[in-house]
Amino acid sequence: MLLFNTAAADVFYKQPKTCPHCQSEHYSLTNHSKILRFTILPVIPLSISYQRQCDDCGYMTPVSWYALPTLEMLSIIKYFAGVLLLGYFLIQTVLGVHQQTTNEVSYINKPKLFDTYFVHADKFTDTPKRINNLKVAQLVEFDNDNMTFRVGNYTYKYNKDIEIAMRTSMLVQDNYFSSKTMTFSKEQIQQFYEDNSIYKIMRPELYSLFGGFVMHPPKPKPLYTGVKLDKHNQEGITYFKDGLYTEALDSFTLSAERGYSWGQLNLGQMYRDGQGTQKSLEKAAYWLNKATQQGNLKAKIELAELCLSYDCSNLNTD
Repeated sequence: MLLFNTAAADVFYKQPKTCPHCQSEHYSLTNHSKILRFTILPVIPLSISYQRQCDDCGYMTPVSWYALPTLEMLSIIKYFAGVLLLGYFLIQTVLGVHQQTTNEVSYINKPKLFDTYFVHADKFTDTPKRINNLKVAQLVEFDNDNMTFRVGNYTYKYNKDIEIAMRTSMLVQDNYFSSKTMTFSKEQIQQFYEDNSIYKIMRPELYSLFGGFVMHPPKPKPLYTGVKLDKHNQEGITYFKDGLYTEALDSFTLSAERGYSWGQLNLGQMYRDGQGTQKSLEKAAYWLNKATQQGNLKAKIELAELCLSYDCSNLNTD
């Protein structure tokens, strides 16, 4: 099948009448227009030709397009479907280019971190021009006057190659960008844009462009934000539940000396109760006070109870 072909058009509204030659009732409107099509899509009419023809005697009379029935006249619009679609796409393209330009100007005037610039390497980085002369630069720091970029180590020949690199998340791979940065004034960046040294600017959406990551997404916040468990304290709890008080005392001591408040609390309790060691209210008060100073409410309560029977005046409560 040819992509482009011509074909006769069908009539939409025949409106049969009486033939003036033979008085037959089969005197109806026929369409002999030629339409250029793209496969089955009408593109544009090559000729508009209507006649009234009698099916019985063959008598024919030409009909001007402005004398056509209203419905048939309106149906002619469909023969311009290809041209209308082409016009629509051209308008959308022009509007898209205008919107892209508007966005790029706003990106320069109101920058955001990780705005991604497509640049000509020889002009932007002041290096000799080569066949592969396209690079990616990414904004990493800015203030009211200056903009700092990191520039990719890779060069490209075609813009589509940059898009492929972005689509495959190459920009977040190690060593894609140079460790050295380049700082320019906003006036210099504006000049680069005007002389096409910067030929495209894009702003990542959801950390990506063309479906690939161009910046590392922020690490998710931990689901658990409560007390961080200490392994020595946890070991001590296990030993204590099994009745292994000496081992529990050793584990709680390691935890307490590392500054873990719950290990200090547990160690203080063992000295207070004489479990796994000789009873020592002095050491009990010392470790309970250490835990209290870290904001452990349970240790504060137990220290207050202990101080009812033990002189805690010599404790450092700072």
